[in-house]
Amino acid sequence: MGQKTAIGSLLKSIGNSGQGKVVPGFGAAPVMALIGVLLLVFLVIMLQIYNQSLVLQGFTVDWNGVN
Repeated sequence: MGQKTAIGSLLKSIGNSGQGKVVPGFGAAPVMALIGVLLLVFLVIMLQIYNQSLVLQGFTVDWNGVN
């Protein structure tokens, strides 16, 4: 059996303190939803630039890279 230390007891007490507990409400879900929507908008804009559906002046996309 291993030795019992003060720091080990401290880490054990804070490690499992919230196990099995559920906080009522939405929690971080709205923040994660906002981040997901912003990522989706960013990816759609990148796809439109690549497909040349969204044309930016002085910015061309080809197989050789960005000119």
